[in-house]
Amino acid sequence: MTHTASSYRHIYWRVLVTFLLLSLTPLILLSLFSLWHIDAMYSEKISASLEAVTSSKRRALDTFFSERIAQIKFMAFTHSYAELTDESRLSMLFSVMQQSSASFVDMGIIDMDGHHVAYVGPFDLKSANYANADWFAEVKRRGVVVTDVFLGFRKTPHFIIAVLRHTAGKSFILRATIDMEVLQHLLEREYSGPHSEAFLINRQGVLQTDSRFHGKMMESFTLPAFPHASQNLVLFPVEDSKDAETSWLQAAAMSLEKMPWYLVVIDDANESLSSLHKLQTWIMLFLVVGSLFIVLGAFVSTRRLIGFLQASDAEKKQIDARMLQSSKMAALGKMAAGVAHEVNNPLMLIQENAGWIKDLLDEESPESIKNYNEILTSCNKIEDHVKRAKGITQRMLGFGRRMNPGRTEILINSLIGDACEMLRGEATGRNIKISCDFDTKIPVIYSDPAQVEQILINIIDNALDAIGRNGTVSVVTKREGEGVCIEISDDGAGMDEATRQRIFDPFFTTKKVGEGTGLGLAICFSILEKLGGHISCTSVPGHGTTFTVILPHEPPVVSIDSDYAMKAEQTEG
Repeated sequence: MTHTASSYRHIYWRVLVTFLLLSLTPLILLSLFSLWHIDAMYSEKISASLEAVTSSKRRALDTFFSERIAQIKFMAFTHSYAELTDESRLSMLFSVMQQSSASFVDMGIIDMDGHHVAYVGPFDLKSANYANADWFAEVKRRGVVVTDVFLGFRKTPHFIIAVLRHTAGKSFILRATIDMEVLQHLLEREYSGPHSEAFLINRQGVLQTDSRFHGKMMESFTLPAFPHASQNLVLFPVEDSKDAETSWLQAAAMSLEKMPWYLVVIDDANESLSSLHKLQTWIMLFLVVGSLFIVLGAFVSTRRLIGFLQASDAEKKQIDARMLQSSKMAALGKMAAGVAHEVNNPLMLIQENAGWIKDLLDEESPESIKNYNEILTSCNKIEDHVKRAKGITQRMLGFGRRMNPGRTEILINSLIGDACEMLRGEATGRNIKISCDFDTKIPVIYSDPAQVEQILINIIDNALDAIGRNGTVSVVTKREGEGVCIEISDDGAGMDEATRQRIFDPFFTTKKVGEGTGLGLAICFSILEKLGGHISCTSVPGHGTTFTVILPHEPPVVSIDSDYAMKAEQTEG
């Protein structure tokens, strides 16, 4: 179907409107949905972020306490009582442990009566007795104890890790105090804002670390409806009464695995949600800018699409023209078959008469006939040209239908020499020199010599016509893999690119009307396809033309079915 200019405009507007509807509708609906539901989505994101921070801090704290407990147990169970009660030795061990992790304040060895046997640290606790301390009785019962924060003999909040060991009839307790500043620093990492914080409380709701906004260590912090027995994370709102504007805080609590405490992380939800309006503004801006881009893209895409449609229509016209030419070629093939049949009959008669003349000459004495040798030579030439004419008629039949190419051993240099010699007389009459440069190392190929010779004669003859008078035709052969490459060049007028692209089209010719049919190169192209080779052309206006012919080592193998079909077709012809 061929479109007119008005139909192209109609298609243009229909496609443009379709593009705009399909592109803008989802964008507008998505933007409206985002604006309507952004509050809930953003709150869920804040909760997920708070949960992730809490879980991360909990893992860090559990790792911290696990490592500290492991360090104390390792020291207690890998050193003897004598080594640990030697204060110089204990001081050295304490220094080594501090180098790997500066997390301890002091360390002491306590006998089963509660007295310090050895002590390393900044406090004067050598004479302290822990017999009445709650943790002392608990460590004797449980073996390992991590206490809540308490004041003790230091009169400052701290907590300890104590380990009981029995060895060689001797029992003792290794006690170490954790540095609260290290623990506080661990909790203060990755705060998301000025109102965010993290702290620890025990099961009774007593702060085990300082809170930025909810009290100091050993003060109470209330968790509304907090399930103390749960090991899962719990989210809950906390009202900050200290803020004049009554900011609502989002809190998360999670129990620690290694300590009888809870981690509480608080984030200012209002502070996080303050970017909501900015996000809504960005969504509106995205909607406007995105719509502009979509409209612009729709215009450009539609224009290109219509351009492609016009190009496709133009290509379709060319295909239709080629199909018409193919139909003409089919008709030409049938006509060629008829002509070949009609020409073959007189050729056979001519050949028989030439043979009959030769037979008559054989019965005569050469001395009795004045021009005996000339007559005999003429009869031989007649027979040679009849054979050549028969070959041409066979090629005319092959042009009309695919014929299985022959497979004869060919010395390509010799074949090219014969073709050049056949045209040398015509070239000499035009003062055109045919120059040959043959590679003596090119391989022997297997192909159809008659068809290859026809290709060479057609191309060289075209080169002579392109030069007209006074010029040179160069023929060069060289090896091409297992096959051969033949380059035939002339120094004629050359061709422009538009002409060069059409030279293998049937019926296309640059010669004057009546001087050429436009079938020579088309036949060459068709023959080379059957022989498994190919032909190409390069040309520069004013500098001549070069044809390159590639012939394989042998033609492609034709299947038995295809060969049978071709022979059947030839039989029918």
